Amino acid sequence: MKNKPSLWMIVAGAFAFLAIAAYLFFALTLAEHMEPYPAPQEKAPTTNPPM
Repeated sequence: MKNKPSLWMIVAGAFAFLAIAAYLFFALTLAEHMEPYPAPQEKAPTTNPPM
């Protein structure tokens, strides 16, 4: 019985690491450049209903 990890385990680990690194990179860099969706200007401001 061999103790070293099989090749597909190494490939799966490398893919998972690259996927997480790419997600964090794009999430942190693109989040700064994306503008939040603006609220429509025609909509009246919400008021509290009478109690």
